[in-house]
Amino acid sequence: MFFKAVFIVLFGIAIQFLFKTLLMMDINKRVYNHRPGECRIVEGPKQGSEDFEVIEDKQIAFISSGVVYLPKSPSDVMWKGEIYLYDLTKRTYKAELIPVLNLENPEEFYPHGLSHWRMKDGTIRLFVVVHSKTFQHSIVVLDYDEKKKQLNHVKTIKDEKFVRPNDIIATGENSFLVSNDGGTQTEFGNMLELISGFYKGGVVYFDGKVSHDVIENETANGISLSRDAKTLFVSHINRETIGIYAWDQKMMSVRKISEIETLTGCDNFHIDPENHIWTGCHPVTKDVVAHFGNRSDPTLYGPSQVLRITFSKDFQKAEMVEILADDGRLVSASTIAFPFENGKQILIGTVGRSPLHCDVNVPLNLY
Repeated sequence: MFFKAVFIVLFGIAIQFLFKTLLMMDINKRVYNHRPGECRIVEGPKQGSEDFEVIEDKQIAFISSGVVYLPKSPSDVMWKGEIYLYDLTKRTYKAELIPVLNLENPEEFYPHGLSHWRMKDGTIRLFVVVHSKTFQHSIVVLDYDEKKKQLNHVKTIKDEKFVRPNDIIATGENSFLVSNDGGTQTEFGNMLELISGFYKGGVVYFDGKVSHDVIENETANGISLSRDAKTLFVSHINRETIGIYAWDQKMMSVRKISEIETLTGCDNFHIDPENHIWTGCHPVTKDVVAHFGNRSDPTLYGPSQVLRITFSKDFQKAEMVEILADDGRLVSASTIAFPFENGKQILIGTVGRSPLHCDVNVPLNLY
C-alpha cells in the first residue's frame, strides 16, 4: 500500500512536470502574420540585432550584433561581434559599422545588452554586456567619438556576480544595473534550470566599485528603468511575465510592486516619451529554441511579436497592443522595438538576423 501511494505521488509529479514543460515550450500557440505598414530589412547587421540603444536628441541608435549565447563549443562561433549605428533621419535602410578601438581582446568581443550615459562634457558613454567564444562575461565601457564615428575602449569590468549577464541599464558614469538571465553556463544546465524553476539569475547593481545583489534566484532577461528612474521593469521571460519594482538607487534596493502576465516571452524593453513600453517577444518558445540552436540555418526561424504596453498608474493592470506578428520568415526571434518620427516608424531587433524597419500606418490608441 505504501509503495502504491508513493508511485501515485511520483506519477502525479511527473505528469505535472510534463504539463508544465509543454506549456513553457508554447506547443499550443501559433502566430497570425500582420504588419503595421510596409517593412524593410535593414542592411548591415547580418548576425543579429539583439539590442538597440537610442540616443533621442541625436536621432541615432546603436545596434549590438553577433551575440554568443550558451555555445556548444568555441569553434561553433564563426562570426564577429560588432556594433552598428543607425541614422533615424535617413531612409537608406542601412546601418553603419562602427569601429571599436583599443579593446583588451578584440577577438572575444561579442556584444549583447546595451545602455548609455551622457557624460558632463556631452560624450555618449556606452555600456555593453559582452560574452566571449568560451562564454566568459564582462561589461565593456566605451566612449563614442561623434566626429570620427568610432567607439573608444575605456575599461572592462569583470565580477563574480555577472554570472550570465543579458541586459544593462547605466545609472551613472561608472554605475549600472545588470540582469542575469540564469546561472548555468551550458544548454543542458539551462534547460534543467528552466524546467525545475530553481533559477540562479537576478539583477545586480554595480556602484562603480562593488557589486550588490538586488534581485536573487530569479530569471531576469530585459530590464529597463522608467524615465524618472524610480521604477524598474524586469522581463521574467520564462514565466512570460513582467515584474515591476520600485527602485531606490541610494539604498541599492527594490520593492516588488506587481507582476503582469504577458503570455509571451518578452525580451528587451524601450520606454518611449509617453511611458509606453515597447518590446520584442518570443511567442512560441519551441521554435525560438530551435532557431537559437542553429541560427545560421535559414530554414530555422523563431516567430516574432512586437507589443506596446501601457501600465495603469498603480502598475496593477496593463493594456497591450500588438504592433506586429510574424511567423519568422520576415523577422525572426524579435528582441526589441522602438518607435520614432512621432510614432510613424518602428525599428525591430532580432537574436540572429537583420533588423526590420517598418512604417506604422495603423492607429495604436484603440480605447
